[in-house]
Amino acid sequence: MLALKLVTLCTLLVAFSAQDTKEPVEIISEKTFANENGYNFEFKTSDGVSRKEEGQLITVGDQQGIGVKGSYSYLAPDGLQYIVSYTADDKGYKPTIRIASDNNS
Repeated sequence: MLALKLVTLCTLLVAFSAQDTKEPVEIISEKTFANENGYNFEFKTSDGVSRKEEGQLITVGDQQGIGVKGSYSYLAPDGLQYIVSYTADDKGYKPTIRIASDNNS
């Protein structure tokens, strides 16, 4: 659960720091699904931010928790689109960061 909170906080900080306009940001698309075994969601905003995540119940020893995997992307002040893919589980938070090429944007 701590990993999920950390991922959410990091995403919000990145989204807020990436904003260089005073115009309101609008949600362009959004999907959410949740049940007793997990969840998934995705959204895109008018300022170029997108996020996709899924979480599933995992059991480690006799403890249950949530394993999370997902990605988010944003347009940085340097004009490049950064894409962060991650997993968060009993082994910790593991991000991979890349810069989108023009062909993948």
